[in-house]
This record gives sequence, structure tokens and C-alpha cells, in this order.
Amino acid sequence: MKSVFKVGTWPWLLRHEVRLQWRAVSGTRLWVVGIFGALIWLGLHATAWLLLQGHDAVLMPPKVIIIFGALTWLIITLMFSQAIMLSVTALFDRGDFDLLLASPLNTRTVFTVRGMGIAVSCVMLYFLLVTPFAHVGVFMGHANLLAIYPAIISIGLLVASVGMLLTLTLVRLLGARRARVVAQLFGAVVGAVMFMLSQVQNMLEHQTRDQIAALMKDAAEPGGVLAPDSMVWFPFRAFTGEPIALLTVVTLGVGGFFLVVNLTYKRFLSGTQESVTGSANKVNPSSAPEVRFQNTRGGFIGIVLKKEWRLIWRDPQLIAQTFLQMLYLLPVVFLVFRNSEAVSYVVPGAILLAATLAGSFAWITVAAEDAPELIGTAPVSLTRIRWLKVLAALIPVWIMVSPILFFLLTKNLWWATVFLFCLAGSTVSAGMIQIWYPRAGDRKNMKKRAQGSMLINTVESFCAFGWSGAAYALMQIPSPWAWLALVGLGFAALGPAGAWVLGKSRREQGVLV
Repeated sequence: MKSVFKVGTWPWLLRHEVRLQWRAVSGTRLWVVGIFGALIWLGLHATAWLLLQGHDAVLMPPKVIIIFGALTWLIITLMFSQAIMLSVTALFDRGDFDLLLASPLNTRTVFTVRGMGIAVSCVMLYFLLVTPFAHVGVFMGHANLLAIYPAIISIGLLVASVGMLLTLTLVRLLGARRARVVAQLFGAVVGAVMFMLSQVQNMLEHQTRDQIAALMKDAAEPGGVLAPDSMVWFPFRAFTGEPIALLTVVTLGVGGFFLVVNLTYKRFLSGTQESVTGSANKVNPSSAPEVRFQNTRGGFIGIVLKKEWRLIWRDPQLIAQTFLQMLYLLPVVFLVFRNSEAVSYVVPGAILLAATLAGSFAWITVAAEDAPELIGTAPVSLTRIRWLKVLAALIPVWIMVSPILFFLLTKNLWWATVFLFCLAGSTVSAGMIQIWYPRAGDRKNMKKRAQGSMLINTVESFCAFGWSGAAYALMQIPSPWAWLALVGLGFAALGPAGAWVLGKSRREQGVLV
């Protein structure tokens, strides 16, 4: 075993990559993650046992192949979106390439292992979900399901190689800085598109849906593009151990990965050097543009709002990280315009998404201030500045959901009133939590903002769901169950109240200053 993980070899470096990823996921409470993971894995084995009883894992009905084949493609798409994000992180955010490239390690080895690390991250969740079927299949006479192992590993290598290739191509065409932004936006869009496709049935006319269903049925007939024996379903059929499908998937995955590694590792080196040197470049004072101070309209309030919006606009990475949440609002808005009967379900969903988005933006403006010391020495009230920062975070959210309000005003005044009341309450509560429970953060690590206090994160969730539930109950008036709105408002009040009580010591210590 020691010879396998000899210092300087790719297995040794890969073990280090996996260790870093495990630390990022589990944090310090490794035993908690291990216990819960083991329990879930045992439950998945029991589920696999129940599903495989009385079924043939080789000769499957055509409908089963099509359904699970489509599900496999959904998983591959999500893995591809994750691979793009991880490629950006591996190329730009890790910050360890100067050390690795200065070491005696071969550049190709570094690139290969980094790609394998991306593949491991992409497949880990799905690996844990599907491998129980392979284990149970052996004991139930379905040894062909052991093909799940090489199939999912090959798919992981393939999506990792395509993600790295796309990222490096963007670096070559756009430069390191722009490529980072475009790749993150592309990854967010790929993930959001899958959500949008899941809502197509609700967004299209009945006639259009019937036409699409007829086309899909024709395509699934024998000899069609989506027929059960079509190459389109090779990824799923590889899981079942079909020889030709498995050989094709393994060849594409393993061969494609090593082909990309050998063809692009030099481009990887140049792109990495560009990202490092580009971030280290300093502005030459003699070439810096002249700064001209002009009178700012809107007074102090206008200055703060414009400052916050400009900082967000100048940081496309933040836009990419919140872009996915904004895309989730689109199907909700569309459903309101398409179907008035769905309003009682859509409005609570819009409230929940708006509260979540408001919390993210408020964290950016309040907790992730880049110059808190400078703000603390300003000759104005800190409390006033922070509330204006919250206002700067809430205004974009209000603008995004305003079409729903205008539509409700034309349909039902009570619905519009409920929506306006709960929207204001949920978003303002999200801002209150950020002020009353101050948490200093770094906008570059926005994804880790939820890794703080579990208690305050629970309080935030209760608040958002409370306002959403209150909106649903209030829209049922005069239903006898409308009194449940009081329960929802009670949960909603836990947010600001809990933040005020839990954050008392933090406010006294001046965490944000």
C-alpha cells in the first residue's frame, strides 16, 4: 500500500485531493457525517432490495429503459454543470498552483490528478445512490449490475474532461478573468435549464403539450431516435451491464479524459499562469485614469445605494452565484400569468424564493463589506448605513417580483394585498436577520455562508417558510383554515426575534466593524 501511494506519484496526489474535498464537505464533525452517511447508505441498500425483487435487471420493459434513460441524462447534465463550476475552482480559486508548479511534480500529473479530483466530486453523490443496486444485485443473481462501477466512473471522467476543456477554451478565447465569469454563468444556466424543463408541462398550452407528447411517442417507436434500443440510452444500458453500451461508455469516458489531458495540459499551464499573474498585477499610478469627483444626486441615500449596486455589478462572480436563484423565479412568474387557479400555490413559492434571494443579497451588502473599518470611521450613523445597505439588497428583489404584483392587482385586490404584505415582511425580515445577527464574511466565499451557526440558519429557514405559509393561509380567506396564517406569522417572527436575542453579544462586540 505504501508503494502505491509513494510521494510524488499520481495516487498520492489524488489521495490528497480527495482529502481536501472531504474536509470541505464534512468540516470538523467527521463522526457525525460518517454516522448519517452510513445510515443513509444502509437505507439505500434496503430500497434496492425491495426494487429488485421480482424484476429482471437484464430484460427490462421498453418504458422502463426510456424513463431511467432520461433520468440518467438528467444526472449527467447536473454532473456537467457541477464539473464546470469545479473546473473554475480548480483553475482560479484554489490558489495552490504556484506551489505545485514550483514542486518537482510533473505538470501533466498535476493536471491529471486535478481532473480526477473533479470527476470524484461530480460522481460522489450519485455513486453512493446507485452502488447499492450493484451490491444487492450480486446476492439476487444480477451480477451484471456490477457494471455500475465502471459506468459511473467513466461518466464522471467524461464530464470532468468536457468541463475542463470548455473552461480552458474560454480562457484561451476570453482571457482568464472573463472566462471565469462566463464559465460560472454557463454552469448556473445549465443547472437552471433542467429546472425550467421540469416546468414545461405547466408552462405550455394543452394543445402544444399534446403535440409534443405525440412526437415523443413516435420517436420512442422501434427504429425511432428514442427507441429503447437506441444509442441515446447507452449511458443507462451501460449500468445494466449491456456489453456494447458499457464498452462505448468506458471508451468515451476513460479515452476522452486522457485525450483531453494530453492535448490541453500545456494550455492548462498557461491559463493558470495567466490567472495567477493577472491577479497579482498592480495598477501603475502613472497609467491609472484620473479620478474626477462629481456631485452625486440623491444625497447620502443615493450615494450608499449606488455604491452597493456598483460593487455587486463589478463582481460578476456574485451575479453568477445568485443567477440560479433568480432563474427559479421565472417559471413561478410564468405560472401566475398562465393559470389564475394556481395563484394560491405560486404566490407562497414566490414569497419563499424572494426571501431566500433577499437573504443572499443582504448578506453580500451587510456581512461581506470589503472595507468595514472605513465604514466604521465614517461621520454618519452605522445603523443608518446598514439599513441602507439592506435597502440596496431588497430593491432588486422587489423589482424582479413586481410583475406578479401588477398581475394580481388586475385579478384580485385581496391577493395583491396578501402578496405585498408577505413580500415586504419576508424580505425585510431577511435584512433584519443580517443586521441583528452580524456575521463578517467574504463575498468570495458566498457558498460557505450557510456553514456558520446552524441555529441562526434554522431561524432564517423558519422565517422564510413562515411567511410563505402565512401567504398561503391568507389567500384562502374566507376558508375556516385561514386562522393558520397566525401560525405562519408566529414562525416568521422567530427570524427577527431570534436574530435579536442570539446576536446581542455580537452587536456589542462590533463584529461588522
